[in-house]
Amino acid sequence: MTFRANKLGKPLAAAAMVAITTMAAGAQDAPDWLGGELQKPLSETKIGITVLYPGSNAYQAKYAETAEAYSEELGIQATVMDPQGDPAVQFDQIQDMASQHPDALVVWPTSQNALIPAIRNASRNGIPVVTSNSPIGEAGRRYIVGHTGPDDCAQAEQSAEMLGDALGGAGKIVVVEGTPGYTVSILRKNCFLDKMADSYPDIEILASQTAEWNREKAQTVMETFITQYGDEIDGVYAFDDGMGLGVVSALQGAGYEPGDIKVVTCNQFGEGWDAMKAGWMTGTNKQSPIDDAILAIQTAIKVANGIEVPELQGIETPKVTPENVDEFERPTW
Repeated sequence: MTFRANKLGKPLAAAAMVAITTMAAGAQDAPDWLGGELQKPLSETKIGITVLYPGSNAYQAKYAETAEAYSEELGIQATVMDPQGDPAVQFDQIQDMASQHPDALVVWPTSQNALIPAIRNASRNGIPVVTSNSPIGEAGRRYIVGHTGPDDCAQAEQSAEMLGDALGGAGKIVVVEGTPGYTVSILRKNCFLDKMADSYPDIEILASQTAEWNREKAQTVMETFITQYGDEIDGVYAFDDGMGLGVVSALQGAGYEPGDIKVVTCNQFGEGWDAMKAGWMTGTNKQSPIDDAILAIQTAIKVANGIEVPELQGIETPKVTPENVDEFERPTW
């Protein structure tokens, strides 16, 4: 099996583009998970994949890596692209990939609404589109065949429960958010706030600020919170483990000890697993980029072969706490 660069359409100078085409011969029996017959050999199946921003954190990097490796394993022709979180670049990527007439597209959206015209165009031209990880805006859902990924609202509610219980139902917290306007950020914020208001009314939110899914920015945000509020802070909710690790760095720099301030996140990383074992993290949930990517690709192959798929397919995201962390393998991302 060989890999070759496959540059689609016009150059996208604003983006780092990863274009991997895998082609393999071999047995073309339908895999067990397909649930139907292959309409063409897997080696002739073409899937275009555009991933939010693999360079931004370990989860997205592992997702892109898995997409390439799993495509190679299956023997399909898959092009994996990185828009670097830029909706305009991803819009062009979708248009360019669609012009190559693939059998399906997988889109991890950079924006709720900015991509809808490109997704609509692909759909209207008979190319099935699967969104992955982050849902597209309501107005665009008629143009996709299905969505795969975690339930971000459920994760946020889990985080609210873990932080609320750790604080005994009362205290003051700060929140470190993801990128404003991004679907996952909206869900992980609103569902957390709703659960807090409904179940833990005696917990006060002192401040909430974005760190744009960036670990270093999260450290800076937390340092500012410490300067402003000091020992008033009883707990922190960060939208993902990468930002949670930035929070931990700020706490360490300010002289806090493990457990002095309860830190809860979504989506545990390997270093977050270590931090939980060391007492710095109070709660999170398991979310696998490997499962995330594989489910999206399997779904794309199903629709490429005319097999119906559910509108929504999720991956498991169980709670992880110091009490059960040893039940989970340390994440490799």
